Amino acid sequence: MLSRLYNLWTSLRTGFWFVPTLMAVGAFGLAFFALNLDAALSEEQARQFWLHSGGPEDARTLLSTVFSSMVTMATLVISITMVVLTLAASQLGPRLVRNFMGDLRTQLVFGIFLMTIIYCLLVLRTLNSELDISAVPHVAVTLGTALALINLFALLFFIHILARSIISDTAIRRVDTDLRNAISRLLPVANDGQPLVERPTADEVLPADFNERAASLWLSGEGYVQAIEYERLVEIAGRHKAVVRLNFRAGHFVMRASHKADIYPGSLLGPDLAAEIEGAILVGVERTPVQDLEFSIRHLVEIAVRALSSGINDPFTAIAAIDRLGAALGELMRRDLHPEVFCDATGVVRVVGRTSSFRGFVDVAFHQVRQAGATHPAVIIQMLNIISGLAVNVRLSSQRVALVEHADIIAEAGRRGASEASDIADIEHSYQAAQMALRNC
Repeated sequence: MLSRLYNLWTSLRTGFWFVPTLMAVGAFGLAFFALNLDAALSEEQARQFWLHSGGPEDARTLLSTVFSSMVTMATLVISITMVVLTLAASQLGPRLVRNFMGDLRTQLVFGIFLMTIIYCLLVLRTLNSELDISAVPHVAVTLGTALALINLFALLFFIHILARSIISDTAIRRVDTDLRNAISRLLPVANDGQPLVERPTADEVLPADFNERAASLWLSGEGYVQAIEYERLVEIAGRHKAVVRLNFRAGHFVMRASHKADIYPGSLLGPDLAAEIEGAILVGVERTPVQDLEFSIRHLVEIAVRALSSGINDPFTAIAAIDRLGAALGELMRRDLHPEVFCDATGVVRVVGRTSSFRGFVDVAFHQVRQAGATHPAVIIQMLNIISGLAVNVRLSSQRVALVEHADIIAEAGRRGASEASDIADIEHSYQAAQMALRNC
């Protein structure tokens, strides 16, 4: 349930309509409050120097001007935003539009524009030419003027954040922040800094006759797995005295009527159990960072790969993305990854999941960047330097093996792609440094 609620909150937070809609609703409350406050003011209180003191025609003209100006300004801002987003999507990747839409500052700026427009409309409908000057809502008109001034400063602020949003370093930092937050939320620090312990694999804990007696569960949904409620699956399996093996993890795409789970013993599998298990698996039309750590890693990889394309050819942006990837991998090495095996309260194995390993994260982070940057010695050298820096975080033999293998293939790709002897010598120097760091860790 927590995963589903967090997935819903993520969808609302990254949607461009949620905060502006709330502020639009708030405009109704603000107009109601201002108009009732005007009705409660005495004639002497309504003559304050900072309040609007004109007649109904003056008030209507003023609010009409504010209303038309806000509509024009909002249209201009939306047009500029679409142009900037198109440019950013072509250079940094279309998936980064999601990060921009999820920026609370951007949502607040659009919300204040929408709130001002609706507020002016609501107050304008109370003004008519036959209204007595004593009945003019001076507070409401003054508040509309104040909102117009706030909108001017909001426009300047929006231009500032919009200009910074298309800077590659800013985009990389945003994605890195999302990745770090996901790591902190999903993975606990391993054993309070103590050495990690290799966890048992699925094959070591499953019954010996699992493959012979298990029955296949064919999923009815289709889309990306957004979240898996492992605790609920353990409760379901324990209640039915069954063992469930999942052949997918969060982030995988599942097709309708595909064999993606096994139930042991197979005689327990029926429509009710199948429906309960599928109810614990949240499938949607797109990948989300709810339980998928590779989601943000792939964003950084996409920035680096696009930067290394022939059309952009920006190795500096690629190196900045590689630096963030290295820092994230170092954080992952200090964390306790999700176990593949989930037991009930009595210690009986109930669910065996397919979870991400450190090798999988390294593969996602380095493979495509290495392929795209093979002809860029600076990129190859930086990747080897990152591996050297990661050596101090090694806690498991599997981590060391994964880094050694990637250092080998990165160096080999660099040797083949480099055309100058000096570049090859620099690559070899970085490779030897990475090897030595990994041997001594």
